[in-house]
Amino acid sequence: MAPNHFLFFDLPAELRGAILTELLVSNSSIILHDSTFFSRPLSSPSSFLNVFLVNMQMYQEASAIFYSQNRFTLNAHSHRLPVHLTSRGGFLSEEGQDARRRIRNLTLYLTRVGGEFERVLGPALSDMVLNGNLRALGLRLGPPSGLGMSRAPDPDMVQRPPFQALLRLLADPYLETVELSAWKVHLSLFCPFHRKGSPSVESIDDQGLAILRNNPSWVELDWRSMVEVYGMGEKIVRIGERKY
Repeated sequence: MAPNHFLFFDLPAELRGAILTELLVSNSSIILHDSTFFSRPLSSPSSFLNVFLVNMQMYQEASAIFYSQNRFTLNAHSHRLPVHLTSRGGFLSEEGQDARRRIRNLTLYLTRVGGEFERVLGPALSDMVLNGNLRALGLRLGPPSGLGMSRAPDPDMVQRPPFQALLRLLADPYLETVELSAWKVHLSLFCPFHRKGSPSVESIDDQGLAILRNNPSWVELDWRSMVEVYGMGEKIVRIGERKY
């Protein structure tokens, strides 16, 4: 009588890969963290931990597919990064470095480009590009923080180190795909960089905030022009397989 089971690792590597792709690759982005105060950007993530825990060979084959073929989202729409992201074992911690470096496609939602971006997020993302597999980056700048709404936006913000760190990241030549978007309520300094699209009505209040009406929630920005206008200091140049 023929056995009614088979050994997964007896299958050809191509077939194992096809099966694992079906199991592990999601149509929706995998949300690493969501602290948004408006509607969730993407559906809830699924857990693939049980597949990883089968044995070491399964982990090696499954995790390679999981990290390289899925899209990931880090939604940091809060004034400060949650502690669990930077504490031991968190995504932005030293222990999370190996997993971070394996991600190929990441979308980051931010409320503000400030000190935490310069000190924590920026270096982590740059490391994911330089020493890892990150090649597709989407950055969405959400509604300006309510904590700073009582004062006008800083006109020198684009010259400060956090924003310059953002521009250098966007212009990294190892990134193959870069998208920069702003929420329909955004700082007026982004207005000259709106990509051409459907007609919309825009108004700017006395606090320097622009509001787009009759427009989708997000407006794409021409980040290359922004780098040309506001970028300062040395640019990253790709030479062979190294950056200098």
